[in-house]
Amino acid sequence: MDKEFLSNLSYATFLSLNHGSSAGSGFRLSYKGATYLITAKHVLFDEKDDLRCETLLITSQNSRGVENDIRNIVIDMMHAKTYKSDENDIAAVLIETADYITVQQEGENIINADSESTRPLDQIGISNEVFLVGFPTSLIFQDSQYFEVNRPLLRKGIIAGVNAKNKTFIIDCSAYYGNSGGPIIELCEDGLLRLIGIVSRYIPFVTEWKNNREPSISHTEFYNSGYSVCVPIDAVFLLLDGIAEVI
Repeated sequence: MDKEFLSNLSYATFLSLNHGSSAGSGFRLSYKGATYLITAKHVLFDEKDDLRCETLLITSQNSRGVENDIRNIVIDMMHAKTYKSDENDIAAVLIETADYITVQQEGENIINADSESTRPLDQIGISNEVFLVGFPTSLIFQDSQYFEVNRPLLRKGIIAGVNAKNKTFIIDCSAYYGNSGGPIIELCEDGLLRLIGIVSRYIPFVTEWKNNREPSISHTEFYNSGYSVCVPIDAVFLLLDGIAEVI
């Protein structure tokens, strides 16, 4: 892989909701002349489809990771143009220049993904290597901080399978709280990196213990199986094409 590798991964964004009350991952996408923040719907919306935050800080960095290169913008979510899918765990926010956007730091050489650097679900290759890019904030606890929270971490795995019925794919990568919405990058057969979707959630491994006496007592524990469910880029374009029709 060449120097373009890090550049292609640098469109990942760190999302801080309501001044750090919760966090998530996303990426910037240029599509049909507009620029959007793309993330998982559950990062921005709750179970009732209500917004989880009033303000959203979006932090972007280029491949150098130098402090002065960082781009920080704050979105007033009460007035922002936000969109969510009814069928998929996908949400988008229009992040063109607008009165609901405050630029705290301009940043330099910040790269957006575009449709030409993507690959649809029916073309991804089972067993191909993938990179999960995101911000697993749940791995920071108490005073122990082993990485910079607003700089992306990579995990490497493979495409483990496709769920044709649900139109999702599975990767052999562990995802944690904070990874949701982060981009999944496939290393394709031609050696190029392509954006193929976003991470939605991890697949749990569940164990349950029950006693055989009265009163009945049970205990259930959930573990991270190491597999994660991902929504393909097709669902993102489906949502954005619907936005264009409305506009």
